Amino acid sequence: MRLACARWLLACMAPLAGAAAVAETYPARPVTIVVPTTAGGTADILARLIGPKLTALWGQPVVVENRSGAGTLIGTEFAARAQPDGYTLMITYSELATLPALNKNARIDVVKDLTRVGKIGSLPVLILAHPSMPANTMDELVARLRADPGKYTYASNGIGSALQLYTEMFRQAAKVDIMHVPYRGALEASRAVLGGEVDLLVQLGNGNVIGYVTSGKAKAYAVASPQRLAALPDVPTTAEAGLPGLQLEAWYGLFAPAGLPPEQVEKLNRDLATVLAMPEIRDRLVSFGMQVQPGTPQQFDAFFHDEYQRWTRLIEDAGIQIN
Repeated sequence: MRLACARWLLACMAPLAGAAAVAETYPARPVTIVVPTTAGGTADILARLIGPKLTALWGQPVVVENRSGAGTLIGTEFAARAQPDGYTLMITYSELATLPALNKNARIDVVKDLTRVGKIGSLPVLILAHPSMPANTMDELVARLRADPGKYTYASNGIGSALQLYTEMFRQAAKVDIMHVPYRGALEASRAVLGGEVDLLVQLGNGNVIGYVTSGKAKAYAVASPQRLAALPDVPTTAEAGLPGLQLEAWYGLFAPAGLPPEQVEKLNRDLATVLAMPEIRDRLVSFGMQVQPGTPQQFDAFFHDEYQRWTRLIEDAGIQIN
């Protein structure tokens, strides 16, 4: 009987010992962080800031690999199909939640095929106009847009892009009709508003965009966040400006293929939090407008599901599709 009990205890403890061993030895070789965009974008910058710190923590090289194309779909599919062993990770952003609704031919399920490891942070979203726009408050802006449906224009970085989706969310919240003018990229969209080619822009509040507002080159009506921005203390939140249901952010996070063992997910999350807490990393992120927002894998998973559902509803309701 004693021998049988001992064998039973050993059998029960074996999986726990194995999990502890995996967590203790991981990583034992180089790790690749896939970035599904070209070099120089925010996701790429994040990967190249975080990667060297993880290298120092782990004693193993962390390699950043850009796999851009098809609106982040190529890199995302590559990461999702990798072995769930922790040696292929991905840093991407909020566009991930829109991929299935925008791309009916996508060959992956972004909910089922990826593991949410941890949120890194987010950039706020500002509702902007050229300084010549007569409206000075959100109430005045909405009244003017409602009075002349279809007369005013907004810029985006392409059909199905983040800027179009942000503006579509604003359009629905404010119940206004404005004309879409797509440009090749976010920089071109910003220049169009600064040059007076279009009237409105719903854009990420990064350092450059904040500079447009503080220099008087653009007029900011609201920030679509729960709190005002320290860099723009006079710009109200959307709730303060009369659109309480409008919350927008460009978030960034760390992902892995589905099936990654829970102990590795927890380790990756802890190590990511350690890196984000480093003063030099936090200061660098804050310097370009990012709000650092680490949390647990469970929190990030719940957040992602909410984002996925609300953007899918918006895209389907608006009938937005890309080729």
